[in-house]
Amino acid sequence: MSFELVGFGDIGSMHTGVHRDQSRAVLGEEFEEFYKIPDSTVPTDAYDDLGVHVYFDEGFTIIGLEFLKWSDLSWRGQRLSGADVLEVQQHLVAQGEVLNFNSTGFDVDGLGLRVYAPDIGEEDAVIETVYVSFVKNK
Repeated sequence: MSFELVGFGDIGSMHTGVHRDQSRAVLGEEFEEFYKIPDSTVPTDAYDDLGVHVYFDEGFTIIGLEFLKWSDLSWRGQRLSGADVLEVQQHLVAQGEVLNFNSTGFDVDGLGLRVYAPDIGEEDAVIETVYVSFVKNK
C-alpha cells in the first residue's frame, strides 16, 4: 500500500479526525496492538507488513503514523521512508520547507514530520522511520 503525504495531518484517507475503526477499515485487519512504552494507556496498531504504526489519543482518534523504512511514504513525488537522507533533505528544502536538525535526524514542523536517520551525516545514510504527526505543537 502506498501513502502520499498531502499536507499537515493529511495522508489521504488517513487524516486528522479519523477514528481507530476508520483506520482499521482502511488499513485492514492484519495488525497487532502493542504499548509503545510501559506507561502507555492506549495501544498502538502495528501493521508490520505495511511498515506502519498508528498512534491514537485516549478517544481513539489518530494522532500520528510512523512509517518504517520498508513502507511506501512519499511527498510531492519524493519517497521519504527508506530513502537517501541527503536526497530527501534537498527535496524538502527545494520545496520551501525548514528542517530542524537533531542528533538522530531532523523535524519538518510545517509538515508534522519527525525523521529518524541515526546515520545522518554519513555517506549513503537512509531514513529509518518517519513519524507524521496529526497534532500541532503548541
